[in-house]
Amino acid sequence: MRLLILFVPLCLSACVSEPVEWGDVSYRHTQLGDVPAISATRTANLPQIRGTVAACIRSVVATFGRTELFRAWWAVRSDSNGVLLLQRSTDSGQSWQPPIEVDARDRGGRGCNRPKPAVSYHFASRYVYLAYFLDARDGSGVFFAHSMDEGKMFHSPVPVVYGNYPAEVAVDGHGDSVVVVFEDPNATRPTIGYVLSHTTGHIFDQRGEVTPAEVRAQWPWVSLKNNRIRVWWMTPDSLDRVGYREGIWR
Repeated sequence: MRLLILFVPLCLSACVSEPVEWGDVSYRHTQLGDVPAISATRTANLPQIRGTVAACIRSVVATFGRTELFRAWWAVRSDSNGVLLLQRSTDSGQSWQPPIEVDARDRGGRGCNRPKPAVSYHFASRYVYLAYFLDARDGSGVFFAHSMDEGKMFHSPVPVVYGNYPAEVAVDGHGDSVVVVFEDPNATRPTIGYVLSHTTGHIFDQRGEVTPAEVRAQWPWVSLKNNRIRVWWMTPDSLDRVGYREGIWR
């Protein structure tokens, strides 16, 4: 009698395919624009928002289309909780449409002492993408929201990652493909994580770490071109040096 023995390989973490094929980590000196300055165009004529007491000027971020300009920022209420707002200009910032309230769920009481949001615009699809850290009732963490009509209306926010550490974030997308990178709010050392979506951020079903365990990284920014992702970050051990890594989204 012969016994048929089947060898079934144990599939541990090594069997899980990384969604991004990353290249090596590289470094360069800082350049003008690595840390965006607060420009007069972005902060000019910020409107007073009913129910808030102040706009957080240092939180203002912007993204450009052709003549379209979008800016997002935090305003705070009298209880120091925040409201995330977005505003659109069709004439390169000469005039602005009424602001849209993107997320008013904040309950952290941080005032203006909070990470700035991240905003990106894809001209071909007319989609606007936002990522940000927020202290919601159901947990603190990084959230994502998007508009499919040039910022007129935003879909309900989606959690990216929960964690209590206030995380700097970045976002980019084209059409339904979205990448969000963030300071890991649960890491014991400065680490950059990422999530990916092919469903306009309705579901982020792929995630991982941009930076290896031995690399200390913070304040990320990101670019998505077709299936090519490039992430940059500041190195806390050397503020005149920028780290970066490029990967292919499989």
